[in-house]
Amino acid sequence: MRIQREEKRFIEKCYRLYEQKMYQVAYSILRDSGLAEDAVQEAFLKLMNSDTRFADPKSEDCKRYIITVIKHASIDMYNKKRREQEVFYFTDDSPGMGNGAGPQADRREAEFDLNELISDLPPKYYAVANCLAVKELSVKETAAELGISESAVRKRFERAKLMLKAIHDPYRKGREEYEQGQKIYKSNIS
Repeated sequence: MRIQREEKRFIEKCYRLYEQKMYQVAYSILRDSGLAEDAVQEAFLKLMNSDTRFADPKSEDCKRYIITVIKHASIDMYNKKRREQEVFYFTDDSPGMGNGAGPQADRREAEFDLNELISDLPPKYYAVANCLAVKELSVKETAAELGISESAVRKRFERAKLMLKAIHDPYRKGREEYEQGQKIYKSNIS
């Protein structure tokens, strides 16, 4: 899409006026200077491709629109980063990662380890974790594949993560014994 000279000047004025404010908004959401810069760039690309135009770049409507665009770009980037971290949460400590066999072998091993890790989950939680973490489907795609609502997918994935933490917590048994001992101690005092 070719940008006309007038539109190009408008975008340049907006950049000069709002670039720092956009960076501040992005940084407040992302807490990473590199990601904040990427979000500002992404927002300006969206602005250039947008059909929305204002008579004056200094108008409150224009400023509000630009701030809204950067907020959405930053939140999208934050959510993408969070999804990547959720997947890495399951695979970071996996044995065999980085064995030099190449990215395809690493990916297969990570998927195997991830499948092994989530296999202890009840079936409905396993299905959601498998779609989101192994198949890397979106929440919407997972909901369609499993025939459940998107909110159910999010809630089941949240519960699956909590279950995995509880199942694979090496200190769980010791904590359970401690809590049981505390109950006995408190009942003897009463």
